[in-house]
Amino acid sequence: MSSLNYTIRMEGQTKINTLIWTVPCFIKLLENKTVREFRTDKLDHGNRDIKSGIQLKLQFLGQENEIIEIYYLSPNPVFLQSILTVCLKRFEERSIVIKEYQTVQGNKWQYLATLYKRDIASNNGSDTFLLIDGSLRLKFQFKISNNIKVERSNIPETQLSYDFENMLLTGLFSDVIMKSAEGNEYKVHKAVLASRSVVLKAHFEHSTIECQTNIVESPLEAEVLIEVLKFIYSDKAPRVDEIPERLLAAADFYQLSRLKSLCEEALHKRLTVENVIETLQLADLHSAKTLKLLTLEFIKDGQAQLITKTEGWAKIKSIELIKTIYEYIMTDDIEAEDIK
Repeated sequence: MSSLNYTIRMEGQTKINTLIWTVPCFIKLLENKTVREFRTDKLDHGNRDIKSGIQLKLQFLGQENEIIEIYYLSPNPVFLQSILTVCLKRFEERSIVIKEYQTVQGNKWQYLATLYKRDIASNNGSDTFLLIDGSLRLKFQFKISNNIKVERSNIPETQLSYDFENMLLTGLFSDVIMKSAEGNEYKVHKAVLASRSVVLKAHFEHSTIECQTNIVESPLEAEVLIEVLKFIYSDKAPRVDEIPERLLAAADFYQLSRLKSLCEEALHKRLTVENVIETLQLADLHSAKTLKLLTLEFIKDGQAQLITKTEGWAKIKSIELIKTIYEYIMTDDIEAEDIK
């Protein structure tokens, strides 16, 4: 009998529903070709309604149930973000999909992700996605925003970010000049810069040189500075996948936390055996804790022997970083807070 555990908590105006669905003897379930779907609303919850109200469903496709599609259903229309994680052995987890906030219709099954039988049980008998007892455990997290109304219609897309970016491009009503390392000048606005970065805000407080001259000298090269300014004005980073290393350094310098997170995500997507040590050093240099944790997890996940033969490993000089790698690999229950 499968089980479903759930918790609900509030973060501001966001309700976070966490559901952990455990399906025992999952391989036997896949081998039963008469079963085409498996749903949580068929479970016996002791005559109690699921407080979250969200139902889950596995749908099996193919002659040998080779494909497993995962769906969820909300009883009401909501605006939510959905995250699916597979719980593995040794208390590890693997993120399968993260879908950003979207409007979801009520009482309609929503596709979330696809799993494949080959990933659950390979030819050599290894149960990649299964727990030691052979069960499949899926962790769902649904973040429901209560301050955003759904089912809006005939409302134009917001132009705010475009209008602000246009102010940057035209220099309309600018009251300060920002210079790149090469001397390129950009007409900008004190109020916008100060509202987005505490570092830039400090330039315009008290009797600073910037207050007297209305000129801010930046150490960033023009190619990077213009992307930082575009982010400050529009909250968008169109080139984050092209120059994530340089933008990460800039985001750290100006304390732009969201840009920093976007850079960490871009660098995580590009992780390979050859560049993981350089990426780890970059994360350590700029206090990118999330990226540092992800690179350590990449190293720990069966790649350590290959990584020690790379050029990046041969050039590593920080004893502290080597110690951190060793401790992370050797410790199963290390907490994210321990990664400094």
